[in-house]
Amino acid sequence: MFKRRRIFCLSLVSTVIFIFLAQLAFAEELTPAKKTAIAWVDGSKANFEQISKYLWDNPELSLVEFKSSAKLQEYLTKNGFKVEKGVSGMPTAFVATWGSGKPVIGFLAEFDALPGLSQIAGKAVREAIVQGAPGHGCGHNLFGPASVTAAIATKVAMEKHGIKGTVKLFGTPAEETLVGKIFMARDGLFDGTDIMISWHPGDANGAPYISCLAMTSVKFQFKGRPAHAAIAPHAGRSALDAVELMDVGMNFMREHVIQEARIHYVITNGGQVPNVVPPDAEVWYFIRAPRRTQVDEIWNWMQDVAKGAALMTQTTMSYKLLCATWETLPNKVLDKLGDTNAKAIGGPPFTPEDQKFGEEIIKSLGKQVKGEAFDRTITPPDLSRTFPNVPLQMASTDQGNVSWIVPTLSFVAANLAKGTFLHTWQAACQTGTTAAMKGGLTVSKWMAASALDCLTKPEIISEAWKEHNQYLAETKYYHPIPADLKVPTFKDLYGIEPEAVPGMKK
Repeated sequence: MFKRRRIFCLSLVSTVIFIFLAQLAFAEELTPAKKTAIAWVDGSKANFEQISKYLWDNPELSLVEFKSSAKLQEYLTKNGFKVEKGVSGMPTAFVATWGSGKPVIGFLAEFDALPGLSQIAGKAVREAIVQGAPGHGCGHNLFGPASVTAAIATKVAMEKHGIKGTVKLFGTPAEETLVGKIFMARDGLFDGTDIMISWHPGDANGAPYISCLAMTSVKFQFKGRPAHAAIAPHAGRSALDAVELMDVGMNFMREHVIQEARIHYVITNGGQVPNVVPPDAEVWYFIRAPRRTQVDEIWNWMQDVAKGAALMTQTTMSYKLLCATWETLPNKVLDKLGDTNAKAIGGPPFTPEDQKFGEEIIKSLGKQVKGEAFDRTITPPDLSRTFPNVPLQMASTDQGNVSWIVPTLSFVAANLAKGTFLHTWQAACQTGTTAAMKGGLTVSKWMAASALDCLTKPEIISEAWKEHNQYLAETKYYHPIPADLKVPTFKDLYGIEPEAVPGMKK
């Protein structure tokens, strides 16, 4: 009965939204305010490229993005924003604000890099700048500056055309470890925002109506007793045995969870030498599934598996929760708005030289693609389906938590040649080039134009929230981390201190 009622409710939601979208025709026109914002973005090209390249030249891992965060804050301050630093207990997290009153339009900005992805820019062969050093294999050197550019462009247009409201730029660190936004969300920093606008680098253009996987990241520690592994193994209790038994239990569990779930792990500490029974061991797990409730079910079972491993080995078990994210909640009203603005403004202006470079990248991937290497077309969102029955990206992001708190419009822009996977050296090779930066500047225009529509057309915000609240009636949002959980340290995440990371410039 409940299932039939839920299906009926979701069908009703879909019908209402479809009727609204048919009635609310977004005009593919560039208003004077949008033209002002676009002109400002074009005029900021040199600054955008300089900042993006600075971040690319100084790749910093989660929670220690001091140079990157400071660079973005400096640019915002110079353009009239008031910056609150070190929010939610993270030195590199910040909130930049301009304006006053309602509506409040937020922009998300990420800027952390990935370990081990150092790569020479523009060279389609694997060659690190510093072996083992970080690199921008996810394009956050473009993400942060493009969002900042969009926020400033929106502010400039508001000033010139007398548009009321508030613009907020949320500097969100540690996305690659899925930390920053979950603590900012728990601490209420996104509360009171009317619409959130974000984006991510990719190999296509548009405002896709998709979701991604919810996730929990946790490290389990086992403690036993050391002993000589040959002379007196009976005197020892192996923490490594406990880790291995837990892993065996989790691997048997896989048969009995939903097919879409993902459970993966690494043993971060398995002892030091074979002839000593390991007294300490640790294993790090990611649990992913399409819905937060599904992750919670696996998480509860997982704790029992860990307890069982400790009982079998006469060891003790503890765990450290690092982060927990929701699946992303898309919004049809906002995706339609974003699609309209992207089409009106157009795709990135890639040149024949850019396309030739993209072809070299594609060749390095061992792929063949049709058409141009860098996509210039706008892919419309598929609004014929309704969440949660939408295309699923098999990855996770802490933006998921934000999307359940505030209706969120998220763009993707082509900064990479078709078929390029993120978190690869091919991605890092491209994100430091002027070709990739063209996609960043273009998405800044889409974001600013969409923000200006929300600021000047209150019905957009109203309808976006109506859709949003219909989903909240079905699924109550809760913060998936405890109220007293502290932000993990760099060592909690990576197992070493920042100074031990190759190439990390002080």
